[in-house]
Amino acid sequence: MTTEKIYPDVRNGTLITFFPFHFPPFYFFSLLIFSTMDIHGPPNVFIRLKPQTIPVKRRHSKSDTTETIKRKKRHSRVSESSDEDESDQDIHWSCHTQILYNESPYFASLFGESFCDSKSNTTYLPAGIIDSTAFNNIVQYMYTQEVEKKESLQELCDMYSAADYLGMDQLCTLLTKRMTEFVHNCTCYCQTCVTSVPYLFPFCRTRTVELQDERMAAMTQKSIMILTGDPEKALPTYWITRHMAQLLIQLPQEISQALSQKVLHRVNKYNAIESLHACFAASSTLSTSDPLLSWSKPLHATLTSVQSRATRTIARHFDFFCCQYPALLSCIDGITYSFDFLEYLLLHVLEDQMDSDNVGILYKGIVYDLMSRHAVQYNDQAKHILNIAKVMILQYITRRIGDIKKHGGLDNLHEDMLKQLADDLDVRPKTLVHSKHPLFHRGIFSFLIPSIPNLTITSSSTHTNGLSRYSSHSTTHTARRVSIPGRSLNHTTTHTFSSSSSATFISHLAKLFKKFSDRSTSPTQSLSESRASRTLSAPTANTEVSTTSWSQIKVSQIKISQIQGRENGLFSFAKMKRKRSMKGQVSAPMIGMHRRVQLTRRPAPTVGTVMFVGHVSFGEGVWVGVELDRRVGKNDGSVDGIRYFTCSPNRGVFVRPEDVSIVV
Repeated sequence: MTTEKIYPDVRNGTLITFFPFHFPPFYFFSLLIFSTMDIHGPPNVFIRLKPQTIPVKRRHSKSDTTETIKRKKRHSRVSESSDEDESDQDIHWSCHTQILYNESPYFASLFGESFCDSKSNTTYLPAGIIDSTAFNNIVQYMYTQEVEKKESLQELCDMYSAADYLGMDQLCTLLTKRMTEFVHNCTCYCQTCVTSVPYLFPFCRTRTVELQDERMAAMTQKSIMILTGDPEKALPTYWITRHMAQLLIQLPQEISQALSQKVLHRVNKYNAIESLHACFAASSTLSTSDPLLSWSKPLHATLTSVQSRATRTIARHFDFFCCQYPALLSCIDGITYSFDFLEYLLLHVLEDQMDSDNVGILYKGIVYDLMSRHAVQYNDQAKHILNIAKVMILQYITRRIGDIKKHGGLDNLHEDMLKQLADDLDVRPKTLVHSKHPLFHRGIFSFLIPSIPNLTITSSSTHTNGLSRYSSHSTTHTARRVSIPGRSLNHTTTHTFSSSSSATFISHLAKLFKKFSDRSTSPTQSLSESRASRTLSAPTANTEVSTTSWSQIKVSQIKISQIQGRENGLFSFAKMKRKRSMKGQVSAPMIGMHRRVQLTRRPAPTVGTVMFVGHVSFGEGVWVGVELDRRVGKNDGSVDGIRYFTCSPNRGVFVRPEDVSIVV
């Protein structure tokens, strides 16, 4: 038993019976026309779709041979037979002139008195513009004033093209609404929209540019917004599909680049980490769906551009992300993103965007903000990743300390941070700052040792603690209250002294006297005299504290080897820098082409093949180009438009010779 639909004829108030199932569409149309014969009479016009033929002008010379004429005759016979076959397959519709006249301005002008075809009972429509299925649906709309729900977006687009050609504005408005509903108003990232919007965009754009269609212009803007408006959601959904790759290939190059640029400009300070995570997820998906890059090259190009902009934004505002923005902090705590993404983020930020201006911000953020978080202390993986990042920063500072001082990259660091960084590099703090920095001209006391403590002896209570970082293990014989200028202590500490602790503390003062003796003798003498009045006297006989006055300590008693480390910190740093540069120059020739190497600065084992050794345009000295086994690189062998070797996207990387080790 078949289900029948009842369509009202709005012109005469009658009902038209229409069977929508179990029969082909053209049978429905014939049944529909048969049902309206008693209302409008028999059909009086036939509509046919005529293929558009392109005329070809041929010039024949008078000296054509007989064989050429025979070939022409054979060709004409074949064309005539093919035309007859096509004419037999022509699809036609039997319609009522009055309905066509009322519904379509095109047919109204066609059936007018001044038009020559008005006396004919057959009308031809261009098959290149109007699809047969689309026109059948349009004729059905003319008789029923309804549009059935379509299963594909292409049917709606074909109907819209035909309706616009026939001048049916009301139907075009209805179809525009249906297309918008089909793609969920261009606000969705579901699978249907992911496959439909890349098809809808070129259709709408073509009609907007060529026909100035205002409806399609609005649809074009909506399509662009969903494709480029939110990189966090669009990149791992739309920009990983074959439909999007085909769209970028089919569009003109300037339009494809404009779409990529729109995605790029959406990356800002407040979505940089989310956009970078979208690149991370999209790259992982593409490496699985298209490992040989048969169709995903334009998608990889866009992802690389977004990744570069996101990492540059993160490096520029790294202190903001480490202190205020919750995305990176939750990643450190293992809440939002994985540690694989944390490694991906720090690796690309440090290797791609670290320079002489932001190296201080990066050091402060990683060492003081991220490594000090409570969750890091209990997570070995996060701690390992951050330690590797710290080592990368220290190596960068070691190699480029001259440029960093010139640009003042470390001048914004607090004094305590400079001391910590100097300890990590085994240099004096003043060698890290610019000559115009206030700390550069400060006395040696503020850099090498803390302020000399004022010791106030109290005899009431006993405690066990150390005097300072220079004192050794203490005993509990005498309680002494220590106040250290410039440092705040949460609790009052009392200390006892042994002879070894006193000697250790006095030895540091002796180093200080030695350094000042080379410049002038009077300041040293006055300083010695001023300090000589402060002696460590014991109140009772049970104390084991040395009462030797500081002025009685001879500089000759201190071993020279104990003070040369701090005294020659600048020279040792320069020597270390020269050693590192010589190491790079020596190891470069030893790394041959096509050798298997491992990157030593990566948190995870990263192995690849050497594809380039030599000088590059983006840096000084010798660089090694490596094609990695995994897609964790940064380029495809080219940097800034200059190609050094060829490999797959995100498999190429350039490193210093000292940053690789040969795999045996």
